[in-house]
Amino acid sequence: MLALALALLAGACQGGEEKKAEVTQTPIRGPQTPIVIPAGEPIVVGISAPLTGPDAAVGTEDSDAAIVSVDRWKRANGSQIKGHAIKVQVEDDGCTDAEITVQAAERLLQQQGLVGVMGPDCSAGAEAAIPVYAAAGIVSVSGSATASALAASQPEGHFFFRTAYRNDLEGTLAGLFTSSELKAKRVYLIDDGEPYGQDLTDAAQRAMEALGITVTRDSISRGTVNFSALAAKIAGESPDLVGFAGFNPEAALLFRQLRDAGYKGLFGAGDAAWGPPFIEPVGAQMAEGVVFAGCSLPLPDDFIADFQNLHGHAPRDSAFVAQYADAATILLDALAGVAVEQADGSLSIGPIALRDTMRATTLQKGISGSFAFDENGDRVPPGIDDLSLFVDSAIKAGDINVFLELGLVPCQVQDGRLVNLIGPGAGTPRLPSGAAGSP
Repeated sequence: MLALALALLAGACQGGEEKKAEVTQTPIRGPQTPIVIPAGEPIVVGISAPLTGPDAAVGTEDSDAAIVSVDRWKRANGSQIKGHAIKVQVEDDGCTDAEITVQAAERLLQQQGLVGVMGPDCSAGAEAAIPVYAAAGIVSVSGSATASALAASQPEGHFFFRTAYRNDLEGTLAGLFTSSELKAKRVYLIDDGEPYGQDLTDAAQRAMEALGITVTRDSISRGTVNFSALAAKIAGESPDLVGFAGFNPEAALLFRQLRDAGYKGLFGAGDAAWGPPFIEPVGAQMAEGVVFAGCSLPLPDDFIADFQNLHGHAPRDSAFVAQYADAATILLDALAGVAVEQADGSLSIGPIALRDTMRATTLQKGISGSFAFDENGDRVPPGIDDLSLFVDSAIKAGDINVFLELGLVPCQVQDGRLVNLIGPGAGTPRLPSGAAGSP
């Protein structure tokens, strides 16, 4: 038997080359290391978004929006950049699960030809992954991660950008709108225990209390399904508004149980709970009058048509479709401007050159409006250096429409539809009978 085995092994090694296991070499990356795309190989742009779990519908739609924008960019500018095709690589990033978001980043960084990433999708995951991309010299631009200090606190290289607004701005809008339009005097604010929810609630509380609103604060844990005790407590206190900063399904579950407990006042939530993922579980009739602080911007008809043609349905689940569309446009515009074709047909991209070109970008009339980036990578209106002064000046003037320039609008469920409450064609807030400020 031993002799037979040796003979078979010898025969296998003769008469041809040995087959070796295929080894994928991890690219050498760093801020000072040029990204080289070999001749004939594609440029890879990554997308980091939740594709499974409770945030899958929103994450998939954010990813789909970016893919539509890449397709539109190719039709407008050519399907290749200096002879190289553009490939999109999507990775599931777990949204608020930092470990999964980092794993998604590591998988993307193993892709030969990766030049930049759209995402991460959620603030908690983004906070963990931003240093990973920065160490590799890879720019990332998120259309939905809104934690207030995310850009300002990033590593020194500043490879992270966002086309989304910040939580502190959304909280300021929530406070102003609650005071001036909803006429609420007593508000009960609840966060979901996640960095996004806590940050947004902190900002809303500061703004509301500065305007003389009495705020009661509470917190729940994500994954909770039974809110009966909290709902009964709130119903007993009967505030003018209950505000929730967190995701679905918790937002929809909390709201339904508040109504079951007898609370009849206003209910509001942030962008993470926006739209059909909230309305459909509770029903349009019950959701009537619910207000959201961050809502989907109006989308151009041609973009909706392109989305429908590519994905088989119109966008419906995410409030950040426009912001992700613009993230893709900005990344590809910058890439086309800095990519250098070599004599052998390869392409060379300097990470710092790409980062600096992104930082100097002003997008005019994007899907989410016109904007630029400040020194931290935060979204600002064109020509504005100090966003805080810009917002403070508008607040003093009583102009809440200024938030539209930041891609930020409130909306309300009215007659089963989501109606934006500032900007062109804005609707008028509807208050429940007996609410503060109602007729």
